[in-house]
Amino acid sequence: MQTAGLFLILALIALCGLCAVVFTLSLGFRRRVARLWTRAAQGPSAEDQGDRLPPAVRAFALRAGAEAGPGHLALVLTQAAELRRRRGGLFAPFRARQITALGEPGFVWQARRGFGPLTLLRVVDSFTAGEGRLEARLFGALTVARMNGVETTLGEAFRYLAELPWTPDAILGNPDLVWKMTADDEAEVKLNTRVGTARVVFRFDGHGDIVAMEARDRPASDPEGRPVRYDWRGRFGDYRQIGARRLPAYGEVGYVYPDGYEVYFRARVTDCRTAPGQGGGRG
Repeated sequence: MQTAGLFLILALIALCGLCAVVFTLSLGFRRRVARLWTRAAQGPSAEDQGDRLPPAVRAFALRAGAEAGPGHLALVLTQAAELRRRRGGLFAPFRARQITALGEPGFVWQARRGFGPLTLLRVVDSFTAGEGRLEARLFGALTVARMNGVETTLGEAFRYLAELPWTPDAILGNPDLVWKMTADDEAEVKLNTRVGTARVVFRFDGHGDIVAMEARDRPASDPEGRPVRYDWRGRFGDYRQIGARRLPAYGEVGYVYPDGYEVYFRARVTDCRTAPGQGGGRG
């Protein structure tokens, strides 16, 4: 009995030690994400670029309720999202929040998959200060995926562009975006980064709403984890008033693989709020 009691005490000590390590790692990760979030929230104010936009693009932004001006820095979305990590896999549900800068390129997407109060997996995807990052942590502490570098940075620049229908204020107010009409119902937006140029083409429906997105050669990984480039597609729909903006409540994206197209991310936007603050300068 004494030996059993000793083993129980040692097991409890080890468990407490493990919990302390997990808590410390999780706290450090959350603090790092908070710094990225703050960076996205403290960029320059959106500056009205309406006179530089093609009429169809400007009309879309204004119909959505986009604003620009001093102190108008970021938009925060809440999402019910689903993501699959490999082709043909099951979609895993996440609750997510994303902050998107309005006067410069930048976003931070943080998602949590939980079981009650427990965090099973925390994922952060970001593009701030010209750098792209992706990291996933088990229990918010143990790293199971981490990506950065040239391909990740360029890939996140593509994501920033592709999600502009969810942040119409950035369409109106980000001077780094270069727009042109490529057809009567299509517009291309371009963003130059230190690692290359990201381009996305949006398609409008007869009402002037953006309903589809496509891009050529977005960075990706093949099943063995090697870097490749695939064409990329997405669609938007179910436009409605969400907070102070008229947005597509639904969006999805997927890659065009050598043997066909497959969606890997889909989400419904459940809330949209502006994040006003004291603007910084550009550069």
